[in-house]
Amino acid sequence: MKRYCKIRNMQTMIVHLSTIMLILLPSVVFAQEPIARTLKGYFVMGGGGGGDSKSSNMRIEGGSYTTTQAVNILFGLGIPFTLNRDDTPSSLHDYPCPHSDFTDLGNRQKGEEIGLYGKFGIAPIKNTGFFIFGMGGFTWGEEIQLTQSNVTRRYYTESETTKTYGLFGGGIGYFPMQGHFTAQVQYDNRMGVTGSLGFAW
Repeated sequence: MKRYCKIRNMQTMIVHLSTIMLILLPSVVFAQEPIARTLKGYFVMGGGGGGDSKSSNMRIEGGSYTTTQAVNILFGLGIPFTLNRDDTPSSLHDYPCPHSDFTDLGNRQKGEEIGLYGKFGIAPIKNTGFFIFGMGGFTWGEEIQLTQSNVTRRYYTESETTKTYGLFGGGIGYFPMQGHFTAQVQYDNRMGVTGSLGFAW
């Protein structure tokens, strides 16, 4: 239980720090001259489903991109997280079965999966605002070995581990050279297909 709480606290800290970075980084970058005149910042939110997590999901993402280069580039940082990933019984006990007369029901996903990824993209056609990008990072989620007592029919957590999964994928997005509306569609192995909408400044 202590290990579980420590991991949860670490994941919460990652979320808080990443959110602060997403908010402050563009402001810090844009304060510099003359880079400010060639960069735009963006923020998007979205969701989707599929992938190896086998659940619906949401994500937030922010970053910046160039607007005046021969080949414009984009950098981003995002936080994906699942919704309704947990497939354990509601009456689950968080400790092993107290006797040996039980049935092993295999591994189950417990709680939600959360991650952190970086993104890099390029605009293949100048001044159109369309970027293609790749992304990579990690997600974390809890997995348990589920057992059921043959005596009381109650469910127990025989063991519990924190899994780290690699995340990789790519997609296409519209990031305007002049306007403010932005949109993107992407696919990654953990969260599947997701779409996002947001704004640029």
